[in-house]
Amino acid sequence: MSNVLARRTFVRGAAAAVGCGLMAPLLAACGGSAAPIASPAASSAGGTAAAGAAGKPAAPSVSGSAAASPAASASSSAAAKAAVKVSYALASINGLHYVATIGREKPDLPARRGVQFDLVETTNSPNAMNAMVGGSVNFAAVTPDTAWPAQDKAPDVKQVMPVADGTPYAVIAQPDVKKAADLKGKTFGASAVKGGADTTAIMVMMLENGVPPGAYTIVQAGNISERTSAMKAKAIQALAQLEPQATALRDAGFPEIDNANNYPALKGVHTIVLTAKQSWYQANAELAANFLRAWNDITKWIYDPANKDQVLAITKKAMSASSDKAAENTYNLHVGTKSVTPDPQFNPKYMQQFIDNLKRTGASNLPADPMKYVDGSLVQKALAA
Repeated sequence: MSNVLARRTFVRGAAAAVGCGLMAPLLAACGGSAAPIASPAASSAGGTAAAGAAGKPAAPSVSGSAAASPAASASSSAAAKAAVKVSYALASINGLHYVATIGREKPDLPARRGVQFDLVETTNSPNAMNAMVGGSVNFAAVTPDTAWPAQDKAPDVKQVMPVADGTPYAVIAQPDVKKAADLKGKTFGASAVKGGADTTAIMVMMLENGVPPGAYTIVQAGNISERTSAMKAKAIQALAQLEPQATALRDAGFPEIDNANNYPALKGVHTIVLTAKQSWYQANAELAANFLRAWNDITKWIYDPANKDQVLAITKKAMSASSDKAAENTYNLHVGTKSVTPDPQFNPKYMQQFIDNLKRTGASNLPADPMKYVDGSLVQKALAA
């Protein structure tokens, strides 16, 4: 079993260990009783070390075109080794998690703040939420509609920062599909039947084309790479896909039927938010703040045009881009359109637009005030230093 698979298996097993396979049962069983990760020392062993699971090894970092001096390299290496691991659950390595991906691939950047990014892939947003509520990770990057029911059951969980803005998905279909109306009665593959960023993108884009949710089926088909494989195997007829996999599918002859960037309502939203237990980040205030400071540093680094070549190299390697064009398309989509959240503070209008989009899909039990789930104190602490 590979380290990646072992890590994913642990996260799924952690949720099962508390008697739950779905979000609502997990939270009903666990509530706020999951043991918090108590200290930076515990974090330094990796978010899942307490359960005896092997951490996913960081891939070799991309150093860029300029060769560092031996002394500088030794200093950077020493800083990285001394950095404290902070675990971050995410569905998969993709452009919605550009900052976290760069943080892992270039450990010298977060090491300047004394932290190391430990990424835990969970296949979808609900699984990432399960991992955080269960105490397996320090932070989880999830969709807001995944966070709300968890927070209702476990008020200690807070949304602390937006991670990704907009809805950077394209609807890709089998070659015989020519328009959205052709997808009536067809099957979409998604990361999750409910609570996935791609799931909401599918439903809203289909509504924009006059196709209501009940006119097609959505099935769970895995992470972005697994969904691409399902398309090629004709196990599904369509999906909402991110770059660089969208480019790979188009190049393989699968047509793009629609794109979320065609619709203003899908642009002005916080698609992914960062969640954490308030009890943990208050008990580990400096470590948590340093993680957000490192996040802010990396965001600025990504947006600096001077670093574009390095960002592209990391994109191609870490996100499995099939070509230079696919990596460039990923960069343009997430960096060029500012999908990588440039401001770590929540925009209430973006939060409300997310709810308005869900209302259109027929979702129920939506919060009247999404900002009540937000705690901006950690960002304020990080930015004040």
